[in-house]
Amino acid sequence: MISRRALSLALISFLPLSSQALPNTHLLWPATSDNVRPGPAALYNKHGSVIGVNAPFLTLYTPEHFNGKTVLIAAGGGYRRIEQNKEAIPTAHLLTQHGFRVYVLTYRLPNEHWPEGKNVAIDDVHQALKIIMPTNPHLSVLGYSAGAHLLALAINRTLIASPITENKPRLEGMALIYPIVTVEAPYNHSATHRVLVGPLTNLQEEKKWSVQHYINDYSPPLFVIESDDDPIAPPINGQLLLTAAKQHHVPITLIRYKTGGHGFGLGRVGTAESAWPKHYLSWLNQLSAHRAKGS
Repeated sequence: MISRRALSLALISFLPLSSQALPNTHLLWPATSDNVRPGPAALYNKHGSVIGVNAPFLTLYTPEHFNGKTVLIAAGGGYRRIEQNKEAIPTAHLLTQHGFRVYVLTYRLPNEHWPEGKNVAIDDVHQALKIIMPTNPHLSVLGYSAGAHLLALAINRTLIASPITENKPRLEGMALIYPIVTVEAPYNHSATHRVLVGPLTNLQEEKKWSVQHYINDYSPPLFVIESDDDPIAPPINGQLLLTAAKQHHVPITLIRYKTGGHGFGLGRVGTAESAWPKHYLSWLNQLSAHRAKGS
């Protein structure tokens, strides 16, 4: 009898560690780094979800007519997998159709026993920004679910430790789609909590991994999408962001749909939530116009 593990391994595809094999992929770290393990860079299941990462990397999507703006995308998956086919790749194709250059981040999963512990995905975001920002001055980020949690935590923690200066590039905006924001009780039931905090309640750790505590005066403008009936990231997550953003005078656009649940990606055809990409594109263009006026 074939074991479940053997069957799953038989179904995966992989990206070779050499970034030269695919010109549109860029390894975040040198192959000799402690942040890279031997083997395929990423493992995928039959649905196109990343289920293991040995060498985190960026995948570049280039538009036919570049509009000068770039977006970094991080898909969700509860830090147990990364939903590239469901969330990141369709979004990348949509954005390139509208002239945006797009980088999709394949980050390390914190539950895969790296020496850095639970911070590996945050380290990957920081490294990705170091690579992208110098040549992409008009940069924003977009995250889904746990990917939204990851981007918001990594970026806002950094801003607190190192405020923006005139000579330091800054993000134009941050879009968070059905984001996990808090892992504090009573909202400590998510996979994000189980991976980052653990199975038991730990108030100090829950606060450490909750995004609302890191929104600050230097945070980029926010665009947030959520639904009333989301069982994984209920509307309290958006409300916490709204409260924190107002406290620190951070511009925020919050759109909430009555239905949609969790994990709807770009939105199912014929549903109310399928309108959010249109609002997002409008928000992106307003960000650039706002910056161009010197605000």
